Amino acid sequence: MLLPLITYPYLIRVLGKETYGLVVFAQAIIAYLVIFISFGFNLSATRQISIHRNNRAKTEEIVSSIITLKGILFFISILILICLILVVPQIKENWLLYTLSMYLCLYEFVFPIWYFQGIEQMKYITVLNLISRGSFVILIFLLIKSPADYLWVPALNGIGSIFSCFLALLIIFRLHKIKFRLQTQNKLIHYLKESIPFFISNISGQVYVKANKVLIGAFLGMTEVAYYDLAEKVVTVLKIPQGLLGQVIYPKISRDKDKKFLRKIFRFSFVFNTLLFSIVVIYAKKIVLILGGTNMGIEAVYVLQILLITIPIIAINSYYVIQLLLPFGFQKEYMRISIYSVLLYGFLFGILIITNQTQIYLITSLTVVVELFVNIQAYYLCRKNKLLS
Repeated sequence: MLLPLITYPYLIRVLGKETYGLVVFAQAIIAYLVIFISFGFNLSATRQISIHRNNRAKTEEIVSSIITLKGILFFISILILICLILVVPQIKENWLLYTLSMYLCLYEFVFPIWYFQGIEQMKYITVLNLISRGSFVILIFLLIKSPADYLWVPALNGIGSIFSCFLALLIIFRLHKIKFRLQTQNKLIHYLKESIPFFISNISGQVYVKANKVLIGAFLGMTEVAYYDLAEKVVTVLKIPQGLLGQVIYPKISRDKDKKFLRKIFRFSFVFNTLLFSIVVIYAKKIVLILGGTNMGIEAVYVLQILLITIPIIAINSYYVIQLLLPFGFQKEYMRISIYSVLLYGFLFGILIITNQTQIYLITSLTVVVELFVNIQAYYLCRKNKLLS
């Protein structure tokens, strides 16, 4: 996840803010199809694999079912994109860019991150992604020389993703000797239904996270999308430690329900993320200058400083929502939190439109407000259900 920051300074200078913003905007649109294909399986399937990983027959049933369901959703996503190309003029004008950006959906369909997390062997995720992203980094510098080469960005990403997916399937079906078996309709429906609360929660929670780029592009322009994308990339990298920690302990908490261990992890992660926020917010201007150059302007600095507030917030969110509510069986409560959060986001953005205040800083601030709202709801539910001592 650090590798995109290596290519970013080169791409923003070679492609320019407007063209780079167009590439990012296309990825933001396709990201909604990625959420659809994911369908919450990355949480529900991880939990099931973790529980049944010593039962080969059950593991093969889960793997076969999830791959089949994701394949169906991927096919539907292709049909949705075709409809968008035919109906939306902006997408039709750049149809090849959006088509190439579908590598994100292909990766979500094929790469079994949920399997590797469930068996708690995340080394495979690291190695395979490093191979695909590393080759992408090298080819970026070799093939992209001008703004006219912007289609190489999704194309090269796609080549790397396909390669890592192929290796991942080899590991599952050859090294781990998992057999793919066609499942009955009832079993497919069972796993689909089990994942519905996660899907609703995921799509609700991701709407406001992914929407910022889309709304900034629609109301302000592609240059502002480039500003926001730079800030988001930096914050995403800074959230890596918390994300990795959550991935590692989620299967363990789902299996052991060890609250004492979880509290120790939370204290450490909150202090670490708060210190990280404090340091980076001071050097935000230098970071933007190094990555984006002088052309990015002070706007990108302010956007970065606002988004940095979510770093300590995400540590709290991970504790209450991902590590308490979900492993202890409160999926419906998790779903309601996500729905309320997206409704709040929509309400607040509606106010910005009505008052004609659709500024990049205010749109960015909506993410911080909604994340705080999610934490307040989660804390209340954890207290109510006696998950906290």
